[in-house]
Amino acid sequence: MKLKSVFRSVLKYRKTNLSLLLLITYSIITLLYIFDHERYKLNLPKEDEHPEFNDLLETAWGDLQIITASFHPYTSKENDKVHDYLLKRVLEITGNSSFASVSDDKESERSILFQQQDPFNESSRFSRVTYFESSNILVKLEGKNPEEEGLLLSAHFDSVPTGYGATDDGMGVVSLLANLKYHIKHRPNRTLIFNFNNNEEFGLLGASTYFNHSWSNLTKYVINLEGTGAGGKAVLFRTSDTSTAKIYQQSVKENPFGNSIYQQGFYSRYVRSETDYKIYEENGMRGWDVAFYKPRNLYHTIKDSIQYTSKASLWHMLHTSLQLSAYVASNSLDTADQTPACYFDFIGLKFFVISAKTLFYWNCIFLLVSPVVAIGLYLISRDRMTWKSHSWLSWTRFPLSLAAGIIVQKLFSNDIIRSNPLTFSRNYFWPISAFFTQVIFTSYVLINCSNFFFPCADMKSLSIIELFIILWTILLFTSKLLYSSDYRYTGLYPLSIFFLLSTIAAILRLLALALGMRTRKRLGRECRDHHSNYSSHSQIDMERDGQENLEQPQDQFTSSQDDQASIQDDNVSTTSAGPSHNVDEDHGMDSSSQQHDERVPLLKGSNSMEEGLSTRENSLKLEYTDYAWIIQFLLIVPIPSFILFNSVDVIMDALNHTVQEGSKATFDVLRFGMVGSILMALPILPFFYKVNYITISLTALLFLISASKTLLVHPFTNSNPLKVRFSQNIDLSQGNAASVHVLGREGNFLKPMLQDLPSIKYSSTHINCTSVTNGMELCMYDGMQPNLLSTNGNTNISSMVKVHVLHNNRNSTERSPYEPIVAELLLDVKENRACTLTFESRHQAKSPVREITVYQKKNSAPQKTNITKTIKSASGINELQLHKLDFDQETYHIGVQWFPKLLTDGNLEDDKLGTKDELSVSISCYWGEYDSESVVNGTAVRKIPAFDELINYAPLSFSFTNEQKGLVIVKDAIIL
Repeated sequence: MKLKSVFRSVLKYRKTNLSLLLLITYSIITLLYIFDHERYKLNLPKEDEHPEFNDLLETAWGDLQIITASFHPYTSKENDKVHDYLLKRVLEITGNSSFASVSDDKESERSILFQQQDPFNESSRFSRVTYFESSNILVKLEGKNPEEEGLLLSAHFDSVPTGYGATDDGMGVVSLLANLKYHIKHRPNRTLIFNFNNNEEFGLLGASTYFNHSWSNLTKYVINLEGTGAGGKAVLFRTSDTSTAKIYQQSVKENPFGNSIYQQGFYSRYVRSETDYKIYEENGMRGWDVAFYKPRNLYHTIKDSIQYTSKASLWHMLHTSLQLSAYVASNSLDTADQTPACYFDFIGLKFFVISAKTLFYWNCIFLLVSPVVAIGLYLISRDRMTWKSHSWLSWTRFPLSLAAGIIVQKLFSNDIIRSNPLTFSRNYFWPISAFFTQVIFTSYVLINCSNFFFPCADMKSLSIIELFIILWTILLFTSKLLYSSDYRYTGLYPLSIFFLLSTIAAILRLLALALGMRTRKRLGRECRDHHSNYSSHSQIDMERDGQENLEQPQDQFTSSQDDQASIQDDNVSTTSAGPSHNVDEDHGMDSSSQQHDERVPLLKGSNSMEEGLSTRENSLKLEYTDYAWIIQFLLIVPIPSFILFNSVDVIMDALNHTVQEGSKATFDVLRFGMVGSILMALPILPFFYKVNYITISLTALLFLISASKTLLVHPFTNSNPLKVRFSQNIDLSQGNAASVHVLGREGNFLKPMLQDLPSIKYSSTHINCTSVTNGMELCMYDGMQPNLLSTNGNTNISSMVKVHVLHNNRNSTERSPYEPIVAELLLDVKENRACTLTFESRHQAKSPVREITVYQKKNSAPQKTNITKTIKSASGINELQLHKLDFDQETYHIGVQWFPKLLTDGNLEDDKLGTKDELSVSISCYWGEYDSESVVNGTAVRKIPAFDELINYAPLSFSFTNEQKGLVIVKDAIIL
């Protein structure tokens, strides 16, 4: 009997039991979170257990150390060294293999000229033409069954000018080498192509060039390895469809990591990066984009180095790609389901996949069936007199308390915007914690205050039913979004899971009411409803008197102090307003004394009703202790809380540093934090009003700490720096001043840092800081001259870029007024690999340029003859981007054809000044090497001393990256 009493006491719906269960739940969620983020670090292959994998990892780590020894953007000489090293490694691995072939674009002098939509800005209307000389290295492993559709594995070996490229994309490159080494030893069934491509950073050009290669016709599937962060685990960033997601599920059995929330966020452009996968997908390939995704404030900076990553991160990408490629290479693939996929992993142990279209159908079923069942059970319980009516005050307190929490949250978010809008960049835990605790604390205070004045006899059950209604509305909205997006909103699946579990809890409660028994007291009340002289007992009085017993249902065999107190409450028979009525919360029954009311026998039919009731009571032997709350709690709280917490963490972990990229991103992150914290609070709100004073005190304390950290702590530190973009601009048309541009977030961060630089502090250099679009600030000052070339004389920066007009027939009398104008330019640029020409007419709204010709010198052709590449565009060409490999080739030879104004508007008007058909051409040429020296008059000097100064003297809470494709931009302009 004692053990039974203890068991009952533990399971009762009491403040202590609920608080303890909440503590256990959140402790488990925390442990699972830590396990998920740390487990991959412990799974490195051991030499004695997995010698082949251990060798692959150690070799890849050594390759990574060599590749990332220096910065190697496309615009640098170090880029060629990395290319040559990779080519050597590829030839070593393939050796004399009979089924391996190697193709080097640099040796074959492969180049392309094509019209390209800005890959980083899909909304751009700017018409761009790109010329690119490729140095991709391709390897073909012919499969045992070459008729099967091939698999492409791709990674890019260039870095940005300001980063060593350890994760972007050194790890992807060495993982490709490891995959190549593995598949050379284990010949695949289907053909594999490896694309070590160049110049991804400034236009995804290496991937675009791949489709100019004959081997591209062999491949249907692609695994792209990328880094849009700087370490951690490699995530399945996106995948083509449900079939490819299931292939990942079937192949990656160890440490799978992926979430379609990333996919939706990436396609929604919350992240301003792009990967080669975009090019492959646009060209009809299907596959997997596996990438590092955090932290973005170290991405593209000097901290993207081997010092800030680990073998564990490398092994996670290598092993993931190896599992996936081995499965695809050796198995027949079921690729019938091409609908978008919803997918996620459970702490790296299990991977789940469902078609977004299937999820939509299930949502429709849930939306249709659940209210029908709920309403049906409600009507049954009303008919059987087991549904307890509640006042409007009881029904409105849960939604009103939630609404009040949201309003207070909005006010708090306004304080964040005013005082510390970039706080998410340092640590998103504190603002999320503040939002979360504020919502649940506000709900606790309002519900308990309302219960004090207007007690509710069934608060928990009412809240669960209202939560079901709220989630039904949310699911209806998200299902509409899913359908209208053609099932591309693949990150909404957590709401479907939450709705399903909360619906089960609500329906179980309604089912208990529908199948429950009518007590004598309720029957008596039913009979008394026919007599007006007994109508003085108000509903609110009954709820007030029954509140304590309902929220802590009693077992008369329990001898604890709580039970004795409750039994005493049960024995209270009257109040000033009338008799006390105690209704069991889970069974809809009166738990007060079962003594017969002497008036009941006088009512017609009451005897037979009581006899039937007594029979059912004796057969079921119903006890009054409320145990069903545990089932409701386990349905609504643990699983939804974990999934929602994980989803919010996934979003914030990927986006929190994007607040540095503009005010729009800041508001997006703030909005996600607010909505996410509300969703995280919803599972516990139906129960939280019941927690004990220790729990609510800790909640208030956590809110105060979190709010203080959110509002007062500086957003940037050494480990979480502010990323600033640098360029040094020299406009030859306005002199030779080397103007330094530093772009970063507004907020009095940039100017104090710049004012402390020695070259500024000890001179009269003026810093001009202005606000630009999207909450960014641009600071400009005249910096130290760059030393881009080695020379024995004084460096003349004006000699870096010279423009020669070889031909221009605009004013030729031999040209008809209706004939297009033709010109030829020769750009003489020293030691350069990248330039951009921008075309503009002062008299025409759109660019009149319709044709571009690039004259290419072929070293392999007889006498290095010129090869022409021409492209035409009926809509006009705004920009020509030029990328060449040969540093020693100092010229770009360009042909331009544009329409006279007469052809574009048909208006024949006098042109006395002869300017209406003029074409303005702006030239910008880029240099990306800074971590090297030039020799000027026999002395070694740094190439870009202005950037060195920033690196050396800026506080550690700043990190630097390039603003454009080069660190130094020399500009000029001419009129044709």
